[in-house]
Amino acid sequence: IDLGLAAFVERVAERASADSVLIFRITTFGGRVDAAVRIKDAILGTAATTIAYIEGRAISAGALIALSCDTLLMSPGASMGAATPVQGGGATGETKPTSEKVVSYMRAEMRATAEATGRRADLAEAMVDADIEIKDIIAKGKLLTLTSQKAVELKLADAVIESYTHAKKALNLERAVLVKAETHWAEKLARFLTDPTISSLLMSFGFIGLLMELYTPGFGVGGIIGVSCLFLFFLG
Repeated sequence: IDLGLAAFVERVAERASADSVLIFRITTFGGRVDAAVRIKDAILGTAATTIAYIEGRAISAGALIALSCDTLLMSPGASMGAATPVQGGGATGETKPTSEKVVSYMRAEMRATAEATGRRADLAEAMVDADIEIKDIIAKGKLLTLTSQKAVELKLADAVIESYTHAKKALNLERAVLVKAETHWAEKLARFLTDPTISSLLMSFGFIGLLMELYTPGFGVGGIIGVSCLFLFFLG
């Protein structure tokens, strides 16, 4: 889930008419919080009917997107939750929880989204904050992640459907005209440039190039590399 994907969903959601149905096939371990919030806002703001079909998993930011849809379907054995925001651990490469400020923000986003679509807000919050305890569901100190069957039992999801094809049949969409939305070149470029690995390399080479330029006379290769990498970083 990145900024290029957010731009793509915003474009499709804005152009969808009131008699359209948007189906989001979700399989993700998560991604950028800002991108997920933009996608959530686009889904809640569209005039079309929205349906999420979770194929396998909707973890972290994926859970926020799934909860923003009018109807939430899951494949057998799928999971959803574990939405606490994390940040990179620097040189070790490990991830660690962010500040309470960010956790509080994400908790409010999850709650507001669940309330907007008529789902249990406490369950949504428990996916973000380990301090939230819900009797007979989740103990304090644990993040909530639900299986497909448990999500339906708790009325967070609407049904467990065997496959995407069966989901269309269950929703009476077999005769609907299927229009498969595709990302265009600018969105694909944004997705590439904002990939965590690529963006980190661009920023690193950008500063290294500028430092090389500072310690060498004239304007040479270091300056060109540095400026080019920083240009691509901010372009993304």
